[in-house]
Amino acid sequence: MIIQTKNLTKVYESTLGVNVLAVHNVSISINRSEFVCIMGPSGSGKSTLLNLLGGLDYPTSGMIAVGGVNYADLTEEQLTVFR
Repeated sequence: MIIQTKNLTKVYESTLGVNVLAVHNVSISINRSEFVCIMGPSGSGKSTLLNLLGGLDYPTSGMIAVGGVNYADLTEEQLTVFR
């Protein structure tokens, strides 16, 4: 498995007390040489999911691993190099 997520969730908190659930409980496994398309209507969390997978944003909960490396195990500097 090259990319794997388990129970991935991202909640954006606002100062107005309104939370936006952008990605909720997503578990995926993508193997080497698989072609995957992420589709959905505007506002469904596609860009947020890609930002999470790319290590550009941090999940509220859940796990992301790429090539067997769990993002949670990396420091900020290691994550920058890993990207």
